[in-house]
Amino acid sequence: MTLFDNIKQLHQSELYGEVKQLATIALTLCDNNTEAELLSPSQRYQVLVFLADSLCYLTEFKKSECIYRKALLFKKAINKVAKGKCGNVTEITTDVEVKYRLYNCLTKMEQDKEALNVLESINTKQRNSKVNLALAKLYLKDGRDRSAITCYKEVVREHPMALEAINGLLSLGMKSADVEALVMNSLPHGSNYDWLTVWIKGHSYLASKEYNYAVSTFKLMESKLNLRDSVPILSAIAESKFYDGNYQQAMLVFQRIRSLDPYYMKNMDLYAYILVRERSSKELQSLAHDLIAISEQAPEPWIALGYMTLICSNKTREKLSRALYFGVKAYTFKPKLVEALLLKGSTLVELKKTQDAIVHYQEVVRLAPHRFEAYQGLINCYLISWRMKDAISWCGRAMRTLGNSARTLTLSASVLAKDPSTISKAKQYLEKAMRFDPTYVEAVYITAEILMQEKAYQQGIEILKKQLSVQTKTSARLHQLLGDFQAQMGFYADALSQYSTALGIDPNYSRAKKGIERVEKQNVDLETDTEAEDMRASDNDIEFEGSDLDSTWSEAEFN
Repeated sequence: MTLFDNIKQLHQSELYGEVKQLATIALTLCDNNTEAELLSPSQRYQVLVFLADSLCYLTEFKKSECIYRKALLFKKAINKVAKGKCGNVTEITTDVEVKYRLYNCLTKMEQDKEALNVLESINTKQRNSKVNLALAKLYLKDGRDRSAITCYKEVVREHPMALEAINGLLSLGMKSADVEALVMNSLPHGSNYDWLTVWIKGHSYLASKEYNYAVSTFKLMESKLNLRDSVPILSAIAESKFYDGNYQQAMLVFQRIRSLDPYYMKNMDLYAYILVRERSSKELQSLAHDLIAISEQAPEPWIALGYMTLICSNKTREKLSRALYFGVKAYTFKPKLVEALLLKGSTLVELKKTQDAIVHYQEVVRLAPHRFEAYQGLINCYLISWRMKDAISWCGRAMRTLGNSARTLTLSASVLAKDPSTISKAKQYLEKAMRFDPTYVEAVYITAEILMQEKAYQQGIEILKKQLSVQTKTSARLHQLLGDFQAQMGFYADALSQYSTALGIDPNYSRAKKGIERVEKQNVDLETDTEAEDMRASDNDIEFEGSDLDSTWSEAEFN
C-alpha cells in the first residue's frame, strides 16, 4: 500500500486527526525531495484536498481555507502542464466540489461575501443543485431576490420535490400557480402528488399573509391526505396562527408538536415568545434547557434562553445584560433574524435604553412589516419617551399595513387612552376591537383601566366576569383586575379570592401581591376605625351616667 493509499484510507475512515498529521508529513517530504516522486501531481493535489477537509472538520477553518485555495491553484497549474488532464478521474475531487467545500468553510467563518465570490466563480453550466441552493441563500442574505429566484428554480427543475427551494420561491413572491406548474412539469407524467399541490397552496397563503386560508389548507392536509400528526404541517399551522395573533391557539399546537417530537427546533423561538407573553416561566425554562441540549449551533435555543432570563422575577442589570448577549448570539447564527431583534429590543427597554430599542424595532419593521410585535414594541418605546405624536403616527402605519383587526385597534386605543381628550375615541376603538374578537383580552385590559379611572366599578366587574366565563385559559391579570374592582366596591373577601387565584396562575405576579397588601391594610384601617367608634360610644355612655350622678348630688345640695 502506497503513501497516498494510506492517506486516502484514513480519510475514508474519517480519521481526520490522523490525516492531518500524515498528509502534512507527506507534503513536506515531496517539497524537500524533488528527485523521488513520492506522490504524482494528481495525488499531491488530492492530498491537499484531504488535508483541507480534515482541517475543516477539526474546526481549523482559516487554515482549511488556505489549503483549499492552494489545492485549486495547484490543480490549475498541473492542468496547464498536462493540457487539461489531471490523472485518474476517479481519484480526483472536481474543482466544483472543492469550491463548494471552500464555501462551507467560509460561511462558518461568517465570510459571506468571500463565499459568494467562490460560488460565483463556478461556471453556470457546471453548477449542480447544492451549489445553486447555496447561491440562492447567499443572494437572499445580500438582498438580491431575483438572482435567488433564478437559483431556486434551477434546484426545483432538477429536484422537483425540494421543499426548501419551493418554499423559497413562494416566500419571494412567486405565484402558487407558477410554482405548481414548475414542479409538476419536472415530475414524471402520471405521478400522483395531491399532497404536494396542497402543500404548495398552503405555503403560498402563508407567504402572502393570508393566515386563515393557510390554516384551513394545512388542516385539510391533516384530515384528508393522511398527514395527521405530521410535525412540519403542525409547525406551519402554529406559525400561521402566531402571525395572525392567535397566541393561545398557536401555543396549543406548539405543545402538540413538543409531545410528538421533543427534538423539533423550527419555530420554537415563536413558542418561547408566547410563553413569555403568558408568563409561563416553568414551561419556558423547560423549553430553553431542552433546546440548548439539542444544539448550540442554532438561534432558537439562544432566543429561548434570552426570554427565560428576561422573565425572571429578580431582573438585575447583570441578568438583563445576559439576555442581551443571548439575543446577539442568536443573531450571529442567522443575520436579519427578526426574533433575535425582538428579544434585543425587549431587553434594551428593560435596560432603559429606549432609543437603542427603537432602532431595533424599526429594523424589524423594515425586514418584516407584517410583524405586529415590532409595531407594539416601537409604540411602547415612544410612549415611554413621551413622544405621543410619533406613537399615534406609528399606530396609523400599523393599521395601514396590517389592516383593521382587534390587535391594531387595541394598539391605537392604548395610545389614545393616555390623553384625557381622546379617551372617548379610545373607547370607540375598543368597542370595534371587541366586535372583531370578543375574547381579545388586551382590549379588555385597557377597557378596565379606563373604567377604573372613571370609577365605573360595577360596569368593570360585569365586563371582567363575562371575560372570565368565555376565556379558555384565564390569565392572572384578569383575576387581578377583577379583584381591584371588587376592592373598590368594598367586596374585600371576593377581592382576596381573585388575588389568590391570580397568584395560583402566576406565583410571582406582583400586582396581585400588592392588591392583597392593600386589601389587608384597608381591613386593618376599617377595624381600627370601628374600634375607635366603639370607644367613643362607650365614653359617651360613661359621660351620660356621670351627668345624672352630678345632677343628683346638685339636687341634694340644693335641698
